[in-house]
Amino acid sequence: MKKINPVLKYFYRLLSMFKTNIRDYGMYIALGVIFIVFSIISGGVFLGPRNFTNLLNQTAYVAVLAVGMTLVIVIREIDLSVGYLGAFMGGFMVVAVERNNQNIFVALLLALILTIVVGFIKGSLVAKIKIPSFVVTLGAMFIFKGLLMSKTSNTTIPTSNDFFQKIGKGYLSTGQIGGYNTLTIIIGVLLIALIITTSILTRRKNKSLGIKNEYLSIAITKVVFLIVLVVFIVFTLAEFRGISYSLLITLLVTGIYHFITTKTVVGRRIYAVGGNPEAAELSGISVGKITILVFISMGILSLVAGILYVSNVQNTSPQHGPSWEMYAIAAAYIGGTSARGGVGKVVNAVIGAIVIMSLRNGMALAGISSNLEPVILGSVLVLAVIFDIYTRNVKPVDYVGIYYAKQKYNEQYKVVKNDYEIALQNIKMARNNKLDPEELVEYEYAYTRALGELNRIRDIINTSKEEDFKL
Repeated sequence: MKKINPVLKYFYRLLSMFKTNIRDYGMYIALGVIFIVFSIISGGVFLGPRNFTNLLNQTAYVAVLAVGMTLVIVIREIDLSVGYLGAFMGGFMVVAVERNNQNIFVALLLALILTIVVGFIKGSLVAKIKIPSFVVTLGAMFIFKGLLMSKTSNTTIPTSNDFFQKIGKGYLSTGQIGGYNTLTIIIGVLLIALIITTSILTRRKNKSLGIKNEYLSIAITKVVFLIVLVVFIVFTLAEFRGISYSLLITLLVTGIYHFITTKTVVGRRIYAVGGNPEAAELSGISVGKITILVFISMGILSLVAGILYVSNVQNTSPQHGPSWEMYAIAAAYIGGTSARGGVGKVVNAVIGAIVIMSLRNGMALAGISSNLEPVILGSVLVLAVIFDIYTRNVKPVDYVGIYYAKQKYNEQYKVVKNDYEIALQNIKMARNNKLDPEELVEYEYAYTRALGELNRIRDIINTSKEEDFKL
């Protein structure tokens, strides 16, 4: 058997990884295409330090909402109230500080208690009284829209409080060396070291546990790609003003929820409830408690999103809130969260949020009419759901194994394919000649047997793995 060329083997392995994990990598490819297209159209302005930094800051509130919405969708529910809830919570704090001269931390504590109570009520109505979440949260959306207008007295209230100023306009450090933000560069170096160390430790742990590691060439490729991405982001941010507090909060929220959903019992139970609520209940998981917890979590993140938004625009207004929930839902779906529940990653939802805000930002820079924005965003959302449907049952594939299997079974495949073609021609002729059913059944049996044998060989080839062939 002829050995595969090492370079071709590497690309086959890379292609196998992409095909097997297409649900996770699809949005990254889409985001890369968006970045390239808008960067070309804008003459490089789109990925310039100032615009790129502003893009990430503008994405913060959507990303935070998308993280919470991912868990809501994972448990097969929906929350339409997060937009106006977040806007109201932001308005609640601004009014408390600017109009009532309340201490910012007291206002924050009161807002946190209020949003937990709201989340508990919504979750209880859904979990205990069995009211559809669509109805509960739709009603809550109208309620908080009215409360926002009442709280702001239908006027825009600006804020100059240091808390909001720092979150909306502040950066971790302004110190620079050679035109680059020093702290951002240091964080970038530490992050690269973390990526390399984590990769090495993971491979060692897998080896000690007897878990098969991915091929070293693929692992190195992933690490190199992540390092290049980190270097680009770090130097782009460092060239402007560095890491903003808005971006830092977004990263912290994403990191915390990624840990919860991947490393804790609560996270596993959330996905178990979304995968099969009845089976989860029978296994001892309280579906009601998990539902309430997820809605409380969504409420807290709505508060965080509201603070990020009012801090960014430096005011509260009755005009805040519309479409926030739609952006969050769209970001979750674009990030690969399944509409059927049980599947979804918070990190991917953040990428989905960046996709949405990149489209908005890029179209504005390109001078595309704002009237087309909803059309394009809606189209992207529909495509994301279609993509989810068609990639839901993607099976692992190993193109190196297929390459060797084609060689091994080449002659056998030719024989069964020839038998199939002959059987197909015979049954067509028999049907055209309108033979008696008793005579026709022999041709149908021969055709079915030939087709079954052909499919058997194809399945063997398509499911072959590299380790099946010791060369």
